[in-house]
Amino acid sequence: MPKLSSPSDFTTINPNYSTGDGYYTRHDEVSALLQCNVFTDTTTPTIAEVGDIIKRVEDRIDGKIKLSYRPIVYYNEYYNFEPARYMPNSGRPYGIYRDYIGFVQLEQRKIQKILRLEIWQGNTWKDIASATASIIVPTSVTGGSWTIALGVGAYTFNLVKGSDFYDTFGPKTTAVEIAAAINETYPAKTGVWTGEQTPKSTTSTVSGQTRNVSDFFFATVDSEDSNKVVISSKLVGDDGKNCTITSTVGTVSTFVDNQSSGRLGDYWQMTDDGKIFFLKEWPYQQSHSIRVSYISGSSRVPAAIHEAATKMVAAEVIRHDDNSILIAETGSNIDLKTKHDILLEEAKAILDGKKETIYLL
Repeated sequence: MPKLSSPSDFTTINPNYSTGDGYYTRHDEVSALLQCNVFTDTTTPTIAEVGDIIKRVEDRIDGKIKLSYRPIVYYNEYYNFEPARYMPNSGRPYGIYRDYIGFVQLEQRKIQKILRLEIWQGNTWKDIASATASIIVPTSVTGGSWTIALGVGAYTFNLVKGSDFYDTFGPKTTAVEIAAAINETYPAKTGVWTGEQTPKSTTSTVSGQTRNVSDFFFATVDSEDSNKVVISSKLVGDDGKNCTITSTVGTVSTFVDNQSSGRLGDYWQMTDDGKIFFLKEWPYQQSHSIRVSYISGSSRVPAAIHEAATKMVAAEVIRHDDNSILIAETGSNIDLKTKHDILLEEAKAILDGKKETIYLL
């Protein structure tokens, strides 16, 4: 059964990899395990290098257990809708009520937020989740300045042409650039033309608190109109309807509330199991007619995951530095290779016990 929390959970989570802090462990936990001095900008490895190790280890753990405790965006998972399989009372005793006409099982569990739940209606996709806005890029190159402003609460994020995105290669390329800038992801599709080598970063600071645009928004190019960028709010439920968008160029549609969820709404969901049940809205066609984008990740990091991450990072650090003094239970030193192997073996045993099991009924 889902566990809300445990006193053993790792709760000191303020990820900043450049300062050695991740989702599953921190640099000071690693140095404490190795019984060495804390990592700094002058140690080997440096504190930033330890942060990079933590980031890599977290991804290895997610791949090992087939589940992430970090918030990860999964984009455009396609599903078939087969209502005949879910007809009322099918395979059930007469008179038993079924409170859905179809459902999908997402690839990931632990759903934090449904960003988009799109159903194909024969000639268009209809989104019945979250809140979305859009901007249509002009077909011709703009000669002047161009700023796109996204607002949420007291924060305003300004994306500026020439620094955050470029519009010199056509509207479809510009749309891809804008989406990558909002998501703060590496513009792999356009970097070869624009010369960009790193992800863009757009921040806003209010009362000393700095946030990134990707903390609040998720953007993609519309699959049916390549000149159009669709922007979804990451806020809980339909709170994103209060977000704002303006642009000095292009055609803007403001944030609209798409969502009607709940046991009596268009759909309802079992977030911990990754199931979505359709009640009042469903596709007109069957094959590949449901498209879902969502954020998956648990609200807690169990102690076992924290322990495994710390030991795996410590093992990697040993490969960088041969100056750690490691004390065995007998009081004699353990050589670094042996310590490295012990840490990895213990971490592997922990993760083997946390692997996801799939039951086919």
